[in-house]
Amino acid sequence: MTMRERRCALGPYVRVLRTPGAAAFFTTTVAGRFGVSMYGLSVLLAAVAGYGDYVRAGVVAGTFAASEAVGGPLLGRLADRVGQRRMLPPVAVVHLAALVGLIVALHRPAPVLATVVVAAVAGLSVPQLGALAAARWSHLLHGDPRIETAFSLESLANDVAFIVGPLAASAAVATVAAPAGASIACALVAGSALALALQRDSMPPPGGARAGAAAAAPRRMPRLVVSLSLANVLLGLLFGTTQLAVTALASAEGTVGLAGVYYLTMSAGSLAASAAYGAIRWRIAPWRRFLGAALLVTAGAAGLTTLQHLVAELAALFVVGLGVGPIIILTGTLVERHVDRSLLTQTFALMSALSAAGIALAGLAAGAVVQAHGALGGFLLLTAYGAGLLAIAVAVRSIAEAQGART
Repeated sequence: MTMRERRCALGPYVRVLRTPGAAAFFTTTVAGRFGVSMYGLSVLLAAVAGYGDYVRAGVVAGTFAASEAVGGPLLGRLADRVGQRRMLPPVAVVHLAALVGLIVALHRPAPVLATVVVAAVAGLSVPQLGALAAARWSHLLHGDPRIETAFSLESLANDVAFIVGPLAASAAVATVAAPAGASIACALVAGSALALALQRDSMPPPGGARAGAAAAAPRRMPRLVVSLSLANVLLGLLFGTTQLAVTALASAEGTVGLAGVYYLTMSAGSLAASAAYGAIRWRIAPWRRFLGAALLVTAGAAGLTTLQHLVAELAALFVVGLGVGPIIILTGTLVERHVDRSLLTQTFALMSALSAAGIALAGLAAGAVVQAHGALGGFLLLTAYGAGLLAIAVAVRSIAEAQGART
């Protein structure tokens, strides 16, 4: 690629970051999301070191993860009601105190019940930096086609964070001490939340009473939000099942060390697709793009059920990733376009929580299937998830037709 071509490809991202206030909050939340991505492994490793067994460590780490998933939409709702400026400082302080308490409890170690309570508070108070950033992009670029480039940038940041973060966590624990990973993560998350509270130029106004009234109103969730919620659960199931299936595949082939390579290949596909997506000025209706991305996921997963060569398997996983990236971007774009402004942050946070719930459910649903049928069973499940995403794309189309607009 020539220098001119590189500039052409990066141009949309450079332009969107030149939006007043955008570069500051984007870099701030990226730093915090690296911290968030370190939490899962950091808490688990610190708990294993403290208790010396995986049962109690798994309970503590699972409580932290489940509490974060529950707390995300609640904190998003609070941000919508009172604004980010008022919400972030106390949440950051509570989170910092709870994380320090958790690190101390694991180092002693404290009784499991006490540690679980502290882990629950720490998880509930994790600032939802991705949702807060998405709300700021919406505030700055609502109705502007560049919003899709902004969400592509967000997807890229998340992908990189969740590749690098766990590696950084394990390196910190291995080279410093068991609590090091959680300590670094906490400093990044709490520091980013406090810094974000100071950046008022890009901050969306609070919904106040209007948000409370909208949340309390006994009305049905819009069909589009229901469809996108299901899509996020399926994405979580896909992520969790892929981890199990590629591990089983690598074990069956006698190359356990390749499990990480398999999974990173799918992540690389998602990164590539997200980068390309944001550089394109789309003239195709979103539901058609959603359909095309779901077809890629289904085709790649179906290929995995028949391929028996390493290069072909890696190529199929890359294709699955090519579909995953655009689906993540499109769910954010459609939420931004169609959800009431007073409910936007909590809806973004809900989508993330549902993905996390899907990953957790995969451990139950896919674990038994992979145990009984090996990697093939897992890949068949991936194909079924792709089919589910295809059905959601069709549902989005019907919603668009019912509204008489290009959704």
